[in-house]
Amino acid sequence: MAALGEGDRIVLIDRRLFKDDNTRIFVGVIEQTDGDMVSVRGFAFHVSPYDVAGQERRGEERVRVFSMGSGDIVYQLPRDRDIARLMLKRSPKSMTLSDGEYAMDLSDFLLRT
Repeated sequence: MAALGEGDRIVLIDRRLFKDDNTRIFVGVIEQTDGDMVSVRGFAFHVSPYDVAGQERRGEERVRVFSMGSGDIVYQLPRDRDIARLMLKRSPKSMTLSDGEYAMDLSDFLLRT
C-alpha cells in the first residue's frame, strides 16, 4: 500500500543543490503515481533570501513530475484543503503556507542571508 495516492494534497520542497539556490516549493494534488514516480498538478513558489515579505505564487497552475527517491522533502496536507487558496506568507523570521483557516509552518526552509 502506497503512502501517497491519487487525490492526496502535498507540499514538495526541492532539495537545494547549491548554497545560493532559492527555496522552491510546489503545492499540488497528486494526479497519478507509478512506482516512485508521481505526477502532481499545482502551484510553484520561489523564495528568495533577499525578499523579506510577500505572499505570491509563481505563474499559473502546472503539472510537475518527480521521483519519491530524489531526496526532496514531501509533506502531506489534509485532503479537504483547496490548494488554489494556499499562499506563502513570509516575514524576515518566519514562513507559513496558509489559506486563512489552515497553516503549515515552513520556517525551517527559510533561507537566511
